[in-house]
Parts: sequence; structure tokens; C-alpha cells
Amino acid sequence: MRLGWPLLVLALACGAPALAAWPPPRALDPDRLAAAGLRVVESEHATLVTDAPASPEVDGLPRLIELALPQWRERFDASPDEAWRLRVYLIEDEAKFRSLGLWPVKSSDFQHGLSLGYEVWVRAQTTDYYRRHLLLHEATHSFMATRLGSCGPGWYMEGMAELCGTHAWDGRRLQLATAPATRVAAPDWGRVRLVRDAIDDDRLLSVEAVRKIDNRVVLPTESYAWVWALCHFLDKHPAYAERFRKAPAWVNSPQFERRFTRMYAKDRERLEQEWRLFVTTLQYGHDLQREAIAFESQGASTEGGSPRIELKVDRGWQATGLRVEPGREYRIAALGRFVIGRDPDGAPWPCEAGGITLEYHDGRPLGLLLAAIDAGPGAFTRPIEIGSRGVLRPESAGELFLRVNDSPNRLSDNTGELTVRIHKN
Repeated sequence: MRLGWPLLVLALACGAPALAAWPPPRALDPDRLAAAGLRVVESEHATLVTDAPASPEVDGLPRLIELALPQWRERFDASPDEAWRLRVYLIEDEAKFRSLGLWPVKSSDFQHGLSLGYEVWVRAQTTDYYRRHLLLHEATHSFMATRLGSCGPGWYMEGMAELCGTHAWDGRRLQLATAPATRVAAPDWGRVRLVRDAIDDDRLLSVEAVRKIDNRVVLPTESYAWVWALCHFLDKHPAYAERFRKAPAWVNSPQFERRFTRMYAKDRERLEQEWRLFVTTLQYGHDLQREAIAFESQGASTEGGSPRIELKVDRGWQATGLRVEPGREYRIAALGRFVIGRDPDGAPWPCEAGGITLEYHDGRPLGLLLAAIDAGPGAFTRPIEIGSRGVLRPESAGELFLRVNDSPNRLSDNTGELTVRIHKN
């Protein structure tokens, strides 16, 4: 699954300073194409040239470009250009394309895909999803290079192509920048597993480390997984998405990286905390809206000097507003029943703060009350088990956060609230 196109060539291609720098593709000779066993399928803005056998999936690829165009225009704030047209070469037998002079002159070889101006080359794949993913990835490069004049720095260039390459398709409707809900829905894609494997091998990359990924050299597939993860995280997170979507306006600026850094300077520490939590717990169908850390306390009532918090069970970590200190004990008690999941037929799983052993997440009972102390980048990746009743003995000072134990892709079926009382000793 290595995306092995010559990335120096692609980086230069996406750094083109002017739209006029890209000439239209050479004219096609229908008779020569047919004699070589190549077919042509056209739509309003795309021409597919391929030696792959006719099928609804293959012959429907030009329609994907039509459906993607308005989404690229909106995302990249590019005005409509009816003259814009993409040529797609879908390749089974490389020799046929070489013999007709349809091979990229700036590249002698590539493993999966290549984009140069208004032309993209995609090698045949064994699954429909990954074929579409590669086409949308390369076509995103083409759109940015020809309509914006640049794709930005390497991590952003590849991250945006990966982001727009992930998609949902039901045969009629296409939605770009949609992470697969399950592994089965995206065979051969594998980005989630690559990030999780890196975490397991103690190779977690910080946000800054991902932004240093340089595509002027051939990258391993894991690097594509990291740049996808960062762009997906920033694009979907409720606290960061609005800012992130301003970045296309800067792709031609030599100050892109400086402006990007400045854009998140005020909440850099929080961003890094949430990023570490995201990649450490990454799942297919990861619900960033619900998993986003609630750094601002919703307020807690006080009874007899002891805080009382109404905890939402369908959300991730939530601030309590209570600052804890080492050397003190805090007795925590949780009351209430809530729903932590459902059977396939919709039957609810009732739960209390002690959790249920019907199912486990991250080695702990589902629904178990957990605590974390906001005291550093990795604070939320090392939760403390509390349950219905527990005693917290902090090792460091910081604000106390709480949540119930559940997978980031299964929070939406939780309902109810949990009342938590905290007593200082």
C-alpha cells in the first residue's frame, strides 16, 4: 500500500505559480486508442482513458469527478471554471499507455498514482473503494495545482489529498472528506491501523512532527496515514475546524507555515493534548464532535462545600472546575443510571458508574467512571479508574476531568446523565 509516485516531481507540480503554466493534455486519437485496446469514457469535466474492462464502477469514475467538483470549489474557495477538465488514465497494462505516448514524461515510474496538471494516472486496484480513493487523491492535487496555483507545503498537500480521498459513495451521492465508518467499508485503505500500530510501537508523532513530513522524498505509507490524521482532526474538530478551513487561501504564500502556527498559538497546548488523545484512541467512525475535550466547566453546584457535577455520558472528557492538589485525598461518588449501549434490535444496556462487564473498552468495563488530571500533554491518555465510589490521590496539581468509559465511535447511543459528588479530605 505504498504510494510511490516521485514526490519531488509532484511537489514541484503542485507548486506551480500560475494557472497558465499547465497546458491542456495532448489530443487523443480514437482509432489508435481502440487499436491498442483502450477505451474512452467522458463526462462534462472528465475524460477516462483505460484498458480496464467495462463495469459500472470503472465507467462511473468520470461521474465521481463531476460530483467532487462543487465540493472542491467550496472547500478551496475556488470560483467555478466551466473550462476546467481532467484526464484520468486508469492503467492495467502500462505498456499500452507507453506505446501511445500517454505516459508521464516527467516520471519513469510510480507505484499507485501521479498527478501532473490536468492529467492523473492511477494504477488499477483490487478494490473499488481504494481505486476511488486514489483517483480522488490525485484529482485533489490536480484541482489545487491548476485552480489555486499551489498545493501548499508537503504535509498539507498530501494531507488534503488524503482527506478528500476518504469518501462515502452509495452509487448516487458522493461525500468527500468522510472517514470510513468501519474497516470493511474501506478495504486496502488502512490509515487507522497504521497510526495505531505506530502508537503501539511508541512512535507517536506530535503535531509539529507531522508538519515536518517532507514529500520531496518518497514517503512510506505510514506518513500518509499521519498527514491524513492531522488534516482529518483539524477539519472535523469543533474547536479547530473553522480556522483550518481558512488555510487554502495561503497555499501560494511563503508564510504558510508561520501563519498556520500563529493561527493556533493561543491554544497550542490544548491542541496538542487533544491530538494525542485522538491518535491514541483512533477508531473507524471516530466521533470528534462528541470526543472533543470540554475544557470549560459547565458549572457545578455546591452542597456543604462539596462540588456536585452533572456528567454527560455521551461526551468525552469534561472539566469539573475543581483544581486538585498532591498530598490531598478526594472522595468521589457517582449516582444515577444511564444507557451505555444497545443491542442490534435497539434494546438498551442500563449502566451505573461501576460499568458493565457485558463489554469492555480499552481493558475496562464499559461505562466505568474515569478521572484525569490536566497536567501535561498526555494527561488524558492515562485515565484513573473511579467507578461508583473511589478515592483520588493526585500525584500532581491540575484540574480534574471526568468521563465514562466508552469507545470514541460509540458515544452517540449513550443517553442520560450521571451525578458526581466530590469531597475533599
